[in-house]
Amino acid sequence: MRRDNALDADASLSPKASDTLRVMAEAAYLAGQGLMQASTQRTALKVTEKTAGDFVSDADLAAEETISDYLTQRFPDYGWLGEETGIEGATSGLRWVVDPLDGTVNFLKGLPHWAVSIALCDGDVPLAAVIYDPCKREMFTAEHGKGAFLNGQAITVSHDMDLSAALLATGLPAGGRITYLRHSLEDLEATMPRTSGLRRWGAAALDLAYVAAGRFDCYWERNLGAWDIAAGILLVQEAGGRVTPLWADRSILSSGSFLASNGGLHEAILGHLNVERSERL
Repeated sequence: MRRDNALDADASLSPKASDTLRVMAEAAYLAGQGLMQASTQRTALKVTEKTAGDFVSDADLAAEETISDYLTQRFPDYGWLGEETGIEGATSGLRWVVDPLDGTVNFLKGLPHWAVSIALCDGDVPLAAVIYDPCKREMFTAEHGKGAFLNGQAITVSHDMDLSAALLATGLPAGGRITYLRHSLEDLEATMPRTSGLRRWGAAALDLAYVAAGRFDCYWERNLGAWDIAAGILLVQEAGGRVTPLWADRSILSSGSFLASNGGLHEAILGHLNVERSERL
């Protein structure tokens, strides 16, 4: 017997998708539908400020509970790392890394640019990924060695080009997360005159998905959570792109600091970012 949401999720997947990826997509779809409903009453949501400029709402919490319940019922031995609920152990060595609502500020302001992000990781290595954007009805998926897909169609990063034609994306520190503000401002000063444009859209998972789909040619950011980027890293890699840490002595998931690109532009962009040569990888 098919699960109620299986038909909608399956319609957005490649025929190559594993049973595990299908369950992940179903969980993301369920959470996304709940978030869409909550978005129509967002002014009535209870909102808490975790740190300056970092918010969580009833909608975030409900979406994470939906995903957790759905996945842990089917894979009870897998561990868990969720943005809102933290870390739980695993007996199998595998864990889910989940952001139930990436782009909470956009969501609360009524901006239709946010997503559900789910990754299955072995340690810090993503094995399967789903990023679901309910507003645009776009489901990005990837599995290690199987390629990257958007609504079941294969996607690739953009072609090689001159830096002057590239469209870049980044994040800008705000609120209580301004440790790397100086780095970011220097990045902007160095890159903006050399490229065709730069975007800051406020949803890291979608920025990475857009690199994978060739919509952005490059995206970098610092000091993010593992849940923001785990799924997107695999998407970029499986779409033929390149992702490297900005701090050589720390993994991408532990530092949240990275550069993702179409590959061809990687060294050119890296040369303009505020990273000491000894810290580059």
